[in-house]
Amino acid sequence: MQFTVSLAQMQIKVGQVDQNVACASDFISQASSLASSIVLLPELWSSGYDLANAHHYAQAAPELINELSRLAKHYQICLGGSILMAFKDGIFNTFTWIDPDLENPIFYQKIHLFRLMQEEQWLKPGESLQTVQTNMGLAGLAVCYDLRFPELFRRYAVGGAVCYLLSAEWPIRRINHWQILLQARAIENQSFLLAANCVGQSGKDQFGGSSAVISPWGEVLIEGDQANEAWLTTKMDTDQIDQARQFMPVFQDRRIDLY
Repeated sequence: MQFTVSLAQMQIKVGQVDQNVACASDFISQASSLASSIVLLPELWSSGYDLANAHHYAQAAPELINELSRLAKHYQICLGGSILMAFKDGIFNTFTWIDPDLENPIFYQKIHLFRLMQEEQWLKPGESLQTVQTNMGLAGLAVCYDLRFPELFRRYAVGGAVCYLLSAEWPIRRINHWQILLQARAIENQSFLLAANCVGQSGKDQFGGSSAVISPWGEVLIEGDQANEAWLTTKMDTDQIDQARQFMPVFQDRRIDLY
């Protein structure tokens, strides 16, 4: 079966929540007009990496989630992306999944905090994985630096995931790592991978775009450039998942007795 999905390759304006929400809302409206079933937003898309003020953004998160829920219901579209949220244990970089058919959002708290951007100084790491049911099948949630940990993605796949949703702010100076790792995670797990990155300057960091949808064969179905905002929409044929897994039975040949 074929499904249409969209990625929002935004230029995040640090600290300008209203402007970022307006940009995302426009992207969501465009995706709806193209009959997308999913819109994926970048990491910390509403605030950017302004972690010194994380408490301020976390306090405003409930209002932001209410607005996203309204948009999801209005356009009958699923929305995903990471924001700063407060829970009883602290503030977390939280992938928020909103399905208009569900009463409540689903949250994944980023488990690998990125020391090069001082996340561990301001945020708490998550302690559990999270999947969501999509019209494409079971999808595993991940945020940016998680991409460097293949064990996470294999755990999702062994648990039945056929797709990954990755929200990121990945710097341009390591964008070749991003592109290679996206394809590797998709190929080794014979799964689709949707990855939304941002572009533009934020403090000392320049982000590298290259948002992409990768097939279970490792094919790049669509990709943004490294400098410009982009609205990326493509179709995914979920029959490719079974085709790849039948042709190359990787999961049957795993040696779980040894590793």
